Amino acid sequence: MSSTLWGLVVGLTPLGAWAGSMFSGIAADKFGRKHMLMYNNAFFVSGAIIASTSTSVAQLSVGRFVSGIGCGVAANVVSTYCSEVSTIRSRGFLGGFQQLMILVGVFLSQVVSIGLSKAPLWRVLFSISAAIAIVQTLLLFFIPESPKYLASTNQIDKAEAVLVRLRKDMDTALELDDLLTVLEYSRQTDYVPQPTMWQVLAGKTEIDLRHLVFSVLFLMLSQQWAGGKGVMFYSTEILSDSFHLSDEEIKHIPTIAQLLTLGIGAVGLFSVILGMCILDKVGRRTVLMVSSLATAISSALIVIGSKVDIGPVVAAA
Repeated sequence: MSSTLWGLVVGLTPLGAWAGSMFSGIAADKFGRKHMLMYNNAFFVSGAIIASTSTSVAQLSVGRFVSGIGCGVAANVVSTYCSEVSTIRSRGFLGGFQQLMILVGVFLSQVVSIGLSKAPLWRVLFSISAAIAIVQTLLLFFIPESPKYLASTNQIDKAEAVLVRLRKDMDTALELDDLLTVLEYSRQTDYVPQPTMWQVLAGKTEIDLRHLVFSVLFLMLSQQWAGGKGVMFYSTEILSDSFHLSDEEIKHIPTIAQLLTLGIGAVGLFSVILGMCILDKVGRRTVLMVSSLATAISSALIVIGSKVDIGPVVAAA
């Protein structure tokens, strides 16, 4: 498989995630956060089955795309669910668990893949994700539905019961009242004509939202364009080239490139845990600025290390 074709197969997963994110919000409002997460596991299971039984690049690509749809849906619905079941004080900490679990999954997959990277064991690697999705479906039966979703569908008694379950030994009457007030205001504004996307981008709204919209767009795009995902996807190949590993050395698993890739995953886990601990103390803006600066420095070191052919610099960055 050529590098271009390999990049296309890898890129189909985020493309599928984009497709899944487009309908996940509407689907979650219709079926509920809990049930949408349960239904979404069908994408993970089917994608894993298609990929693990693939006999061609085309079939592998389809499997990657289908799994990507599940990733896109999960990313949106899980973040929504976390924000709706958490308290204001714990929202930043609990929201960080989503990214933490993503990196835990990446790290564990890197550990497992060391022993399952050769044919035909790579099929087992894809199959594991299907098993995890099935287990997740069973575990989802034990979590409560989002109180905000229940209240928005006029299931007030169930919403109150969920809040009591989530806020043990706490008075939930005020929180429920605030939730119902927000939902009632939202219903009233539904009858007000909503501005189009062009009107928002052109600043032709009652309150100019362009600054907020472009700030969010820039933050989301910069996270993808900063190169962090590329480093994670291609770290083993990048490090193999940086340390000039021969074909014979690559065959002896684990290679130094694979071990360093595990180190990258471990650093990512530590960074997320650190961010979770300080996010609500120092503020989102400060954490974003520091992490963006660190990413920029690391990216520059990767380029310099690759250009002057210094493998340890690339690994450290």
